[in-house]
Order: sequence, then structure tokens, then C-alpha cells
Amino acid sequence: RDRLAYVRVVSGVYEKGMKVGHSRSKAGKKYNLAQAQALFGSDRSAVEVAFPGDVIGINNPGCFAIGDTLFTGSDRVAFPGIPSFSPEKFCYIRAPNPSDYKSFRKGMDQLLDEGAVQALRQRNDDGGGPLMLAAVGQLQFEVVQARLRNEYNVDSIMEPLSYTLARWADGGWEAVDKADADGKLFGIMIVQDRWGRPVLLFRNDWKAASLAEEEKYLELKPWSSPPDFEG
Repeated sequence: RDRLAYVRVVSGVYEKGMKVGHSRSKAGKKYNLAQAQALFGSDRSAVEVAFPGDVIGINNPGCFAIGDTLFTGSDRVAFPGIPSFSPEKFCYIRAPNPSDYKSFRKGMDQLLDEGAVQALRQRNDDGGGPLMLAAVGQLQFEVVQARLRNEYNVDSIMEPLSYTLARWADGGWEAVDKADADGKLFGIMIVQDRWGRPVLLFRNDWKAASLAEEEKYLELKPWSSPPDFEG
């Protein structure tokens, strides 16, 4: 199935076939915007030209995400990234039928790219371990299961976790290792986000607030921002 990214034209003019840079891709890499669409309900119409203020749908090669900037010219342009939501619900998700794994992975990858939920993994997991989902509310989990079943014909099983909030450790893994070695992370789950950055899961607000106050070098934040541009 096709995947669209919705973009608002901020300045200049969109023209069919134009080449653009991407704020999180390597310098010099260009993407060809061969087609754009305007959507009205279930109807789509091709767009040849779009002007500032217009919202259009473009084919997403899998790297365009919420908050990204597309630009023309050689100078990179990037608006401040949009922080991800602060999750309060966590669960493991898996496909009960091993033969559905390929479809399950495809569905989850696309749902995660859309931002339906966030993905977390154990610290040393390179992608082969259990997938953990993080969301603001239970409804997001139910939507994920329904879409896996209806769009990818895959059943899934969710196993809730007893954590109630997450904090990103902007101090990095070295700071997390120090706190862990000092015995400060007892009862706290240490995981990583999709970019390999440390995330701490807590069972109550008091523990999170106490750790943030006592171990300031962890630089705990309740949300994550997209990683800095590299390249």
C-alpha cells in the first residue's frame, strides 16, 4: 500500500518533479517529489503546483517523519523538531503465530513510522528481542491491534507492564551507567528508544521526581525530541 506524508508549503512554490533536501538526511541527498495529491474525503486529485499555506500529500519513502523539513537549494533548512508525547502506558506486543512474523513486522514498522505509538527495546537489543510499545492511553494500543488485524491480517498479543511514566536520560548512557552502579536505579527499567537513546521507566511520579532532583547529571526529560542532524 502507498504511504503519504502530509506537508504544508511554507514558502516558495511546489512544482511537480522538483528535487528537495530533507532536514534529517545526509547533506547533499535529494528526493524527487514526482507526485503530489490533494485529498478531499476519500477522493484524491493530482497536484501540479502548490503555494504557501497549501497542504499536500507526497509519497513517503519511509524517512519523512512528523516535524521534518523539506527544502530546495544547497543550504539546509530545519524547523525545530516536534517532541514526542510523554507515554504513560507500556506493553510488550508479539504475533502468536510465527508464520505471521513478516507481516507483523511490516505492519508495526509502518504504524511506528506514522507515530501511532512509540517503540522501546531492551538496552542491548539490536532488533531481535521483544518489542515494547509506549502510548499515552490504552486506546492507542487497541487501535494498533485493530489496524494490524484489518490492514495486515495479523493477530497480536499484548502483555501490559506495570510502569506508568517514562523519562529520557539526556545525560546519555554514561550517566545511566553511573546511576546504576551507585544503586540509584533499583526498581527502574532501563530501555532504549528507536534511536538507541536511554529511557528510564518508573512505576510512580515520586520516584521519577526524586531521581531527577538527586541525580541531576541524568538530565531527565518527560519527552523526546528528534535527534540532531548528522551528515
